[in-house]
Parts: sequence; C-alpha cells; structure tokens
Amino acid sequence: MPERQFRLQIVDDDNWHDVQRPNAVVPQRRPENQRNQDPPRETSIISGIGLFIISNPRLMTFLVVVLSSTYYNWELIHDWFSSFRKISTDQWDSIFMFIFFCRYFRFFCHIYGTLNYTPAFVPLNPTWGPQHTTVILPTIDPDNEKFTECMNSVLANRPAAIMIVTVGAAMRERCNIIAAQFRAASPGTEIGVSAIPHPSKRRQVAHAVPEVRTEFTILADDHVFWPSHNFISSALAPFEDPNIGVVATFKRVRRTTPGKWSVSSVLNLIGCFYLQRHNWELRASNGLDGGVFVVSGRTAVYRSNFLKAPGLMERFCSERFFMGIFGGEGLGPDDDNFLTREAYGAGWEIKFQETQDCVIETTIGDEFLKKFRGQLVRWARTTFRSNPCMLMKCSLTLKRMPWSYFNVYVAGMVNFALFWDAMIVCSFYNSWFCHSLFSSEMGWLLGFIFFTKVIKIWPHFVRYPQDLPLVIFQILFAYAHSIIKFWALITFWDCAWLGRNLDAVDAEAEHSQIPLDASFSWKLGTPGHRVSGHRVSVHANSGYPLWYNDY
Repeated sequence: MPERQFRLQIVDDDNWHDVQRPNAVVPQRRPENQRNQDPPRETSIISGIGLFIISNPRLMTFLVVVLSSTYYNWELIHDWFSSFRKISTDQWDSIFMFIFFCRYFRFFCHIYGTLNYTPAFVPLNPTWGPQHTTVILPTIDPDNEKFTECMNSVLANRPAAIMIVTVGAAMRERCNIIAAQFRAASPGTEIGVSAIPHPSKRRQVAHAVPEVRTEFTILADDHVFWPSHNFISSALAPFEDPNIGVVATFKRVRRTTPGKWSVSSVLNLIGCFYLQRHNWELRASNGLDGGVFVVSGRTAVYRSNFLKAPGLMERFCSERFFMGIFGGEGLGPDDDNFLTREAYGAGWEIKFQETQDCVIETTIGDEFLKKFRGQLVRWARTTFRSNPCMLMKCSLTLKRMPWSYFNVYVAGMVNFALFWDAMIVCSFYNSWFCHSLFSSEMGWLLGFIFFTKVIKIWPHFVRYPQDLPLVIFQILFAYAHSIIKFWALITFWDCAWLGRNLDAVDAEAEHSQIPLDASFSWKLGTPGHRVSGHRVSVHANSGYPLWYNDY
C-alpha cells in the first residue's frame, strides 16, 4: 500500500505555501463552542490606542495619579530644574561624557561580543542524536492549530519520545485522541499523555521529568515550531563539551504581514523586534564570558541528570522571591529563569546556539492587544524578580561571568531607555559640544542614538526590507516600554500569568465529571521492540515504556 499523504499548510520564512509532506497530521479546526475567542479584527492605529486605554484602567489610573502629582508639585519641580542652571558648561561636559560612557560602553562591548561569538558545529560523527532526546510539551490548548503544527515540527526531528502534559481529565481525553493520530503518522516516536489537576507549567514539567529515560530533555512550549528537520542535531552539538549543561536556542517570531500599517501588523513587528534583541543580547554576552541573561523556555535543551538532581523539581515548584515573602506554590512565571540560575549554581555552563538549523519560530502579537500587553508586563516583571535572585544566590556568577554580572543582570534592572536618552540629550544640549537644539551636532547625536537602536534588529530588515518604514514604531516602543517597565517595577510582586486565561482552564478541570488519571498513557509495542535505538518495555507499576540507554 502506498504511503498516505496528508496536506498541511505551513508558514515558510516569507510566504504561505501549500506543500505535500508525508506523515503529517492535518490541523483540525475547533468547534465554535470550544473557541475561547473570536479571531482578531483589523483595526486602525487610532482605534487601537483607544481600545488600549479602555482595556487598561489600572495603568490609566496610574498615569492620571502621576500627572496630577506633577501638576500639584509643579513649583517644587520647577525649582529643582532651575537649580540645573547653576551648573557651568564645563560641568555639563563632564556630566555628558559620564552618562554617555555608562550608556554606551556596554553597547560597544556587545558589538565585540557578537563578532567574537562562535556556535558549536555538528561533528561528522556526533556522540548524541535525536534518539537521545525526550521532548516535554506542557499544554492547556491541545485543540489549537498551533499545537498541531508544533507537534508535526517536533516529530519531523524524530526524538525518542514526546511527553504531553495537560490539565484535567477532559483535556487529557482530547489529547489522547490527538496523540493517536500522531502515533499513527509517526510510529518511530513514542508519545505519552498525562494530566495534572490544575494549570501550572512548572508542575506540568515537574510531573514529566521523573519519567524521562533519555540523556537529554527538551522543554518546549506548545506554540513553537522547529523549521529545520536537523534542529535537534544542531541543538545537541554543544553537548560534545561535557561542561555544557544547557543549550539556549535562537528565537524568531513569524512575520505575518510585512510592510502593512495596521495595529495587528505593528504588534507582530514589535514582537519580531523583541526576540531579535534577545538574540543579540544572548549572542553578545555568551561571546564575551559565556553568560546568558536567561535560557528561554520556548525551547531549551537540558541534560536530564541536571533536571533530575535531588530536590530540584521540588524547589522548581515552590520557588520564592524577595526574601521569601512572595511566590511559593502559586508562582507561575519565571520558570526558565529559575532553571538558568540553578544550572549556573550547579556549575554547568550554558551555550547559546545560533545556527541555521537551531532556530525555533513562534507567534507574538498576532492575536489580541490585551494579550500582548499582558505578555510585555509579565516579561518585564520577571526582570525585577529574577535578576536580584541571580545576583544574590549565585555566588560564583561574579567570578565566572563578571561581565554578565554587571552588564547583563544589573544593567537589565536600570535600563530605562526613556530616562537615559533624555539625560544624554539634556546634558549634551547644555555642554560645549552643542551650539543649539537644532545644530548639526545634535543631529549627529540623535542619529547615533537611532543607530544603536536599529543595529540590534537589522537582521530583521535584511529578511523583510518592506518593514523598514515601520522602524519608527520600534523607536516609540522602546520609550513606551520604559513606562511599562516602571509599572512592572512597582508591581513586581504580581505573579499573574498575563496573556492566558488559566482560570477558565482550571474551572473546566474542576467541573469535569471524568476521574483524573495522572499516569502516562503510551502506545506500547511488543517486548523488545526497537524505537529510535532504544528497547521499549513496560514498567510493572506505572504502565509506561522505559528507554534504556547507557547513562
């Protein structure tokens, strides 16, 4: 019988293409009653701003309080600014040079770091391959088409196993139905399904880690895609060095509408820039002293013996911050930051792998403005929760990675572009270097500031030159993000997972009439059956297959 062909519509780098690919499961569209939200509508920039104001009453209240306080204390503020007139021009010269050095010394060093960086190349006879990996995939939305495409891209890389962990008995049943289709299409990879009672990415991961029987564990989100079929091989290359414990991957946001002027297009573009800047920072710091500010949880590769270290998963699920006052079992975000700190604390080195194959794609800003805003606030709060923990708890960080200690973790908490750029322009204007506000010297300074903001995202414009006129939105976002970051600073204790409706998932699991079975269900082969180089057998107690290897 000829091999069955399934039709799958996937996203290439620039355009949509219909391709014929064997053994791929076709995404099934969810019924109307199972959709959480309707597809986003195209809105104008002005209406989008109005919607943002209406949707964020707390932020608007905060801005009103700030403006009211400014108006009430205007005379005091005016007197304070008037005191600057007493500063001589020579003093302004020194102030400008000091601020300029603090702001851009790190920038020039990071340029050197990006040039000094080298990835790990796949050897001709690699020690490790896809058969040595297990992918843990926590999900709360298995009916989403993104989850189906995510599974197809993972299966195309032929890992030894995929462990899907969802929430509640009803969602587990849906995952079992979906997993059966994938098992039929890709019999070379074992697929296990399990569930826990309540939504928690940390607990979903911790539920699966003890069952892993391969040398390496890949933690991946349910809405990421691996474009290359050689992704795992490239991601495992750094592990030829026995000191490497974790590998961070290159992240890219799918560009949906290049060059289009609309709210959804601009949000998607900002998402592209956001992760591109992350890649720049990771490449630069890793090229200087081997440090990274975080190993993104979108997709990362870990040595399984690190994740299985005694007590690690218990600490992972009960992490606290700010002198132990906040966090605990209710802490949802910052899971990737925790694992990054623990890896450094355990003496492992971390490698950022940027190759053509070690690329993951994801979607940001393509759904709803409120969700995107929630993601930005959540990511910004992570900085003020996790960076102090890295500075205080990892005593070896300063000795092993002095550059990253000061210019990644410390700088991340004080990097407010609106504040720094305003001080630079103000001090330059009052110095001998500038003759007037509209002088050529001021133009050169503003041009340099613009250059520093564009060079980090230039690879995006190489791929999508039609987005170049939209670069103004990146400049505006850089300054708007300073306000978001300040809001995150004064609300850092809020651990809500903004961007996903976890309460609805929890309510569905609570009201389910189906008893919850927390064990993993697998498609079991016959005794001694070989799957990706591992012998599959049935554990007498749990009923899941064990992959036996040399470790």
